[in-house]
Amino acid sequence: MNTIQTMVNVAERIKLLRKEQGLSLRALADAAGVSPATLSQIESGQASPSVATLEKLADGLGRTVAAFFLDRVEDTDVEIFALDERTAVPLKGGSSFVPLTAQHRPAGFEPMLVHLEPAGKLDESLYGINSAQVFVWARRGRAVLEHNGSEYEVHETQSVYYDARKPHNWRNPFEECCELLMVRSR
Repeated sequence: MNTIQTMVNVAERIKLLRKEQGLSLRALADAAGVSPATLSQIESGQASPSVATLEKLADGLGRTVAAFFLDRVEDTDVEIFALDERTAVPLKGGSSFVPLTAQHRPAGFEPMLVHLEPAGKLDESLYGINSAQVFVWARRGRAVLEHNGSEYEVHETQSVYYDARKPHNWRNPFEECCELLMVRSR
């Protein structure tokens, strides 16, 4: 699926979720902390939302960002999906994430698979991610966590918990790609 088609689908899903909850455009804009004009442009496909804006809209709807990218599924007690069924969302700095969140089970946590290209980085503060706690497991490769003035190298199969309210950033200074399973509190 190309990026333009992905953004059209995202715009349609935002509008659909808003209407399903009986929210006016202004009500969602207020709940999300974005202007009604911005939300209108996003829903009409005239503007592509940043990841930070998607985070705000998801919070305003009480959903996860994954709800904007995933095909709707039947509401069941158990959700099973394959990784290749999920859309990778490109980010700045040579990184992307794949939402792993269940669609119908809002939880106090949000899992995602983060891909870091060689020399790639993920600065969560750029995307409006305001989690208190984060758990990360290095699925493949290795990366460096810069946290509150210190650096920690995390190798394949190692995991780390950290306070995400303190300044932090992930980067991959190595020659191979890195995959991180990131679970953050909501």
